Amino acid sequence: MKIIKQSKTHKQLILLITIFLIGFFSLFSLNQIFINLVNNLDNKTKNLESRINIGEFISYDIVNLRALFHELATTTTSQKSRDLIKEKIDDTIDVLNESIEILEYGGTLKRFVALNVAGHQNTIKTIKYNKVSKNDYSLEVIDLKPKLIELRNMVSIIEQKLIQRFKLRKTKNIKEFTKSSREIRRYYKTLPAYFTRLSENLGRLLYEGEIELNILNKQISQDKERYMKLKVLLIFCVITIVLIFGFIIIRNVNKDSQALFNLNNKLNINLEKQENQEKYVRAILDAQPNIIMVSDGKEMIDANLSLLKFFDKFKDFETFRDEIQCICNFFETTVPNDDYIINKDYDGLSWSEYILNNQDKEFKIIMKKNGKKHHFSITAMKTVLNENTNESVVIVTLNDITSEINSQIKLKSLNDNLELLISNKTKELQELNENLEQKIIIETLKVREKDKQMIQQSRFAALGEMIGNIAHQWRQPLSAINTTASGMSLQMQLGIASNDDIDESYTKIMGYVDFLTQTIEDFRGFFHEDKDTVDFNITETIDKTLTIISPSYKDNDIEIIKHFPDYQMFSHGMPNELAQVFLNILNNAKDATISNEIKNRYVSIRCEEKDNQNIIYIQDNAGGIPQDIIEKIFDPYFTTKHQSQGTGIGLYMSRDIVEKTMNGSISVRNMSTIIDDKNYDGACFIIKLNKI
Repeated sequence: MKIIKQSKTHKQLILLITIFLIGFFSLFSLNQIFINLVNNLDNKTKNLESRINIGEFISYDIVNLRALFHELATTTTSQKSRDLIKEKIDDTIDVLNESIEILEYGGTLKRFVALNVAGHQNTIKTIKYNKVSKNDYSLEVIDLKPKLIELRNMVSIIEQKLIQRFKLRKTKNIKEFTKSSREIRRYYKTLPAYFTRLSENLGRLLYEGEIELNILNKQISQDKERYMKLKVLLIFCVITIVLIFGFIIIRNVNKDSQALFNLNNKLNINLEKQENQEKYVRAILDAQPNIIMVSDGKEMIDANLSLLKFFDKFKDFETFRDEIQCICNFFETTVPNDDYIINKDYDGLSWSEYILNNQDKEFKIIMKKNGKKHHFSITAMKTVLNENTNESVVIVTLNDITSEINSQIKLKSLNDNLELLISNKTKELQELNENLEQKIIIETLKVREKDKQMIQQSRFAALGEMIGNIAHQWRQPLSAINTTASGMSLQMQLGIASNDDIDESYTKIMGYVDFLTQTIEDFRGFFHEDKDTVDFNITETIDKTLTIISPSYKDNDIEIIKHFPDYQMFSHGMPNELAQVFLNILNNAKDATISNEIKNRYVSIRCEEKDNQNIIYIQDNAGGIPQDIIEKIFDPYFTTKHQSQGTGIGLYMSRDIVEKTMNGSISVRNMSTIIDDKNYDGACFIIKLNKI
């Protein structure tokens, strides 16, 4: 019976050791797996950041190319200078190709970064980028490769034009030299749009890369959180399984030990056999890797060899027990959370009794060895030795979990670093957005100021012609005033002027003066700038414009034919600004009929309502606008007139006023129509405004 019991206990102890070893290696393997998963996620983030950094270098190189191309096209005069700049352009394109090839195939990019720091004027920045898969195509590569080929062709074209111009200057062929310079300027004007589109495309790709990085960081954070939860769950499961089996086996061992003890008492086993049995139990205890202590509830009775291995300054357990009344004297009081036991007593209970009364909680302790902190999970189990005498012992088990705690701390540190990285990137994006918003506000103000100056310039351009109209309207009344005043003076000198004659002459002069005053008021009101939008009558605004321009039309034998509806047409906006639009169109119609030497000159102004819109048609019979320029007449500074006669901003500002100020639309097309038996073959401007 004794041999059977001992064999069974021995197998149970081997099984217990095996379970503990399996649990230990399982925890170690799980920890390595999760560390590799986290490292893979971090490497993926770094690879995407490298791709964004390479894109930023490409953006910088494109800006440099634009500056070099500007210098080549506008400032170089000698062949040596052109060759030097062309060499710089070729070098920059080669650098761009290198960056693009790394994005396409992967590799390491090394770039000099100029720093305004003493001792670090030229710093080499190394960026390593790994292509994820063969099917992973970079949008930067697809977008930029053909454009670099196109750019080399552009360099060749501009170089040929510069060489030709240089030859013409040497031969002093002024006419051809001027023509060649004009061609170079015209060709160069197309370049800003090219580089702007190139920069915008790359900026969009960088922005999308930043968005992808943010999404990846968020995904990594979520994955790490899932990994941590899964790891904790698996660790808990492994520990729980080990503890359950350990508890069962220890309980069986205790039962077997108790049975052996009772059997030895019953069979009067001699002292030698008892000592052997104690040695056997001692071997079992000492074979455990964790610390096991046995207490009667007041003081320690025994402990296994693991206790002495940890507290290596004690040669045996008796020495330890003599010097240390309670192992709780080694418990550290500075702990991470409330799961750690730090006190000797808890509300009248000893620390071991406190653990026994709270079996549903997981407790830990911290003890130092050679100055280093070790974390232990601590459990307590009460075993009854004799039910009759109620004799019992408390078995306390300490399992070293320092490696697991350190892994958790490392993971938490990695998470904190990742959160800091995300926070820094978020701050950088916020600063970028704030700077971008500030730049947009500044550029918007510049555009508004430019539009305001162009409107004023357009008004000044029309002012000269308006002064001529004023002079024409004043000519007749001033002549009449002069004649009346001279006649009255002559009558008074001859003594034949009666009071009635004087009153009549005075009345006529005052009438002419009122006419002159009204003329000034009409012109002053026309050039008064609107500050607020109002509801206004469109036909009244047209009549106001005709009051200004009619004298000029009469001088040039141009007939204005109006076709207004018998109802009022109202819109919302700035009437004086709209009057400027009408004036620009009517002035252009007048100039066209005069320059084209039209015999019978007509200009038709027709208004109608359609689909909740007020529509104004202004058509002349000057022959129309050439088809090759009709799409350009609303462009700024485009004019078919001589430089001394036109600025090219009248129709541009007209479109700006109608579309932005009036929320309407303006267009032009050549039309041939018959209105009131009169043939109109010319340009027709169509203005559409919202009806109220």
